[in-house]
Amino acid sequence: MADDFITLQEAADEFGVNRVKVWRWIKGGRLVAHQSGRDLREKLVRRSDVEELLKPTPLSIGEAKKVAA
Repeated sequence: MADDFITLQEAADEFGVNRVKVWRWIKGGRLVAHQSGRDLREKLVRRSDVEELLKPTPLSIGEAKKVAA
């Protein structure tokens, strides 16, 4: 099965943020950008990587109190 790739704009729409934020996540190592085979200017990310970042992560009790404060 081939990897399913989406554009940075599509990823930004999935997260509800702008493309600049997606680029920051790429530079920070949270997402990996790939070169498009059709357009050398177009960058893509794996849909599965985006879905993984969208999954909720459990917090410990101490972390939950910090977030609530």
